Amino acid sequence: MFRKSFALWPVVFLLVAGPVSSSCGSSSTPTSPNTASSSTTAGTTPATPGVTGALTVTVSPNPVPFSGKPITDIAGCNNRNNTWYYQQSIQETNGSTVTISDEIDMFDGFVVNNLTGLKMIVGARTTMTLNPRWCSAESKAHTAQSMFGGVDANGTSVTVTGPLVNLMAAPKN
Repeated sequence: MFRKSFALWPVVFLLVAGPVSSSCGSSSTPTSPNTASSSTTAGTTPATPGVTGALTVTVSPNPVPFSGKPITDIAGCNNRNNTWYYQQSIQETNGSTVTISDEIDMFDGFVVNNLTGLKMIVGARTTMTLNPRWCSAESKAHTAQSMFGGVDANGTSVTVTGPLVNLMAAPKN
C-alpha cells in the first residue's frame, strides 16, 4: 500500500468483527490494525419473507481532525505521526439482519483494501460501530471511503457505500 507517486503509506483498517452479542460490547482482532466493533442491540432475527435488508453508513466526525497520536501496534505506522481516528456506524434500517462479507476501502481514491470472507453481522434495526484509523507519510489532507456488501436474512444481496471521509491536514505551526 505504499505508492511512490504519492509518498504515502495508508494503514488500511480491517473491519473484522466477531459475531455480535445480545448486549453492547466490543471485540478486536490481533490483525493489523485492529478495529473495535460494537452493536447497540444485537442478535439475528428470523428471515421475514419479503423484507430486504438495507444498510446506511455514517461517520463521526466528518471532517476528521488531524490526530497526530501514534498508532503503535502497526509496524507500518510506528514512525508516522500523521494519523486520523473516527467512528463509522453501519445501521440496518429495514428490519432484516445483514451479514457483511465484503469490504473495499479507499484512501485518496485508490483501493487499498479488498476484503472477502468477513462475517460482520448487523442485526435487524441495529447499529454496528467501527473505529477506523489511518496513518500516512504526508500530513496533508486525505480522503477515505468504505464500501460493504453481503446478504440479508433472506439471502438477498445488500451493498452500501459509505460517505467520503475528509481527513484534515495537520495544523501549521
